[in-house]
Amino acid sequence: MRAIAFSRLLPALAATLVAGCAAVDINVTLLDPAQKIAPATENVVILLEYPARAYTKIALIEAQGGVGGSEPPLLEVARKRAQALGADALVRIEVTAEYQPPVRVWDPAYTNTFYPRYRYPYRALNYPPYALTPFPYDSYRWVGGGNVQTLKAVAIKFTDGDQRSAPPPVRPAM
Repeated sequence: MRAIAFSRLLPALAATLVAGCAAVDINVTLLDPAQKIAPATENVVILLEYPARAYTKIALIEAQGGVGGSEPPLLEVARKRAQALGADALVRIEVTAEYQPPVRVWDPAYTNTFYPRYRYPYRALNYPPYALTPFPYDSYRWVGGGNVQTLKAVAIKFTDGDQRSAPPPVRPAM
């Protein structure tokens, strides 16, 4: 009996873990595909507005999260993609949220999970527990909706010398 219960619980746990890893869809548009920049950047700074320093725009990055996601995972994925492009900074342009309503989907594994018909063959379909609303008697279930956030950002490369990464000047010995 315990082996059967565990074999039913294991796929449910696996599905929960996979659903917990919110996937982020990311689209990158290079502004100049002929321009080649070595991905040697160690740290990519996230900026909320364009800097006062001289810079060159490398790419437009759009990241879209899953239902119920937040902005920090989107920024982290966009930062990693900007680092792979060789950018020094990522400028956040905007974050939009779009509501997606709940959807009813067909799921054959969800059929009669509480009171299966083979346990009660003598009961009619309209006899309790099948007529009660909390107990499903069909193969449909609701998948919850929520907000889906989309991040739009620009990857930039500084064109002037970076004073932060330059080595300190060496003083001559006296």
